[in-house]
Amino acid sequence: MLDNIFLKLAIIIILSKLLGAVSRKIKQPPVIGMLLLGIFLGPTVLHLIEPCHIILWIGRIGVLILLFEAGLETDLKRIKNESKQALLPAVGGILLPFIFGFLLSYFFKHNIFESLILGVIFTATSVSVSVMTLMDLGKMKGVEGRCIVNAAILDDIVGILLLTIIFGLTINVGSGSSSLIIPIVKIIGFFVLVIGIGFFLLKPFFLNLKKLLLDNVVLSLAIVVLLIYSWFAEITGLAAITGAYFAGLFIGQTEYKHSIQEGVSVLGKAFFVDVFFVGIGLEFNLFNLKAEPLFVIAFVFLAIFGKILGSGLGAILTKFDFIRSFRIGAGMIPRGEVALIVANMALGRGLITTDILSATILMVIFSAIITPFLLKYGFTTLTRKTF
Repeated sequence: MLDNIFLKLAIIIILSKLLGAVSRKIKQPPVIGMLLLGIFLGPTVLHLIEPCHIILWIGRIGVLILLFEAGLETDLKRIKNESKQALLPAVGGILLPFIFGFLLSYFFKHNIFESLILGVIFTATSVSVSVMTLMDLGKMKGVEGRCIVNAAILDDIVGILLLTIIFGLTINVGSGSSSLIIPIVKIIGFFVLVIGIGFFLLKPFFLNLKKLLLDNVVLSLAIVVLLIYSWFAEITGLAAITGAYFAGLFIGQTEYKHSIQEGVSVLGKAFFVDVFFVGIGLEFNLFNLKAEPLFVIAFVFLAIFGKILGSGLGAILTKFDFIRSFRIGAGMIPRGEVALIVANMALGRGLITTDILSATILMVIFSAIITPFLLKYGFTTLTRKTF
């Protein structure tokens, strides 16, 4: 086993880039390659690298950067303009998977908070696989492609809000306090302050930055805002990623959105984000899963089926025909960054057990593999012209 932290990080970074490139070649998201690398280097296969506090802290920063970038990419105007078609598929893709996840966990574990977290894990959508497949098929600009992307954005926003509420309500778990008044007040106070600061201070502040003739001041101050919002979320008992997401969301409404997004993306993807996903694989031995095989199989199946059925029914209610509804449901299947982040953070807070994170890893891998096949089937075998 390697002991030197510099050598560990060097190996993680170079191999994650290589496997990320291989993943793209076979039309899979780079996160799959990073997870598999962590599994291979960790106790599951080689037991070459063991996670330490430094790797975990670098990973935490990577998570904040990921959610900050997701906030920056959220186009509120586009969502408002195109939300009619995406709203019901998004609601269906949240509601039914959440119910499936909650009932599955409660049936096996009888723990209300663990069941709520599993429901949130099921709601997350990562459309990177769907977008790559749709681009290959030449259908990205079709009505199905636009609906899938917008519905996935709405899914992630609602998923983060659900996670915020659940984390806020569990801050008194284990303390002997049964009162929900304090956590509810803190949640409300958090949103009032971050929204107020976001609308009335952040936007004017960044819009007037031209008066400060300092190199890289925009990116540096954006990182400061990211860290302060994350800190504020944590001291109110919420998830730091909630603060990171809202920091990105409000900064994304300024004219500096693209320059900040470019700088943060380079910073995160060059180092921090890779370490986070590889670190998840390093922490677990998938051959020593304590979960019942039936639970893992049901976990993966219900996560996939719940999205197809939920988003598909939502599309049907939006007056899409059956074929288009199937395509939209299939495009909403993939899980990725948000599901892994939720599971990893919930495990760190003791709200779930390791078998759920391991099952989440398997679900992310299987959902990414099956989606291209279902989308190609929907667009080639189930032929109907898009518009």
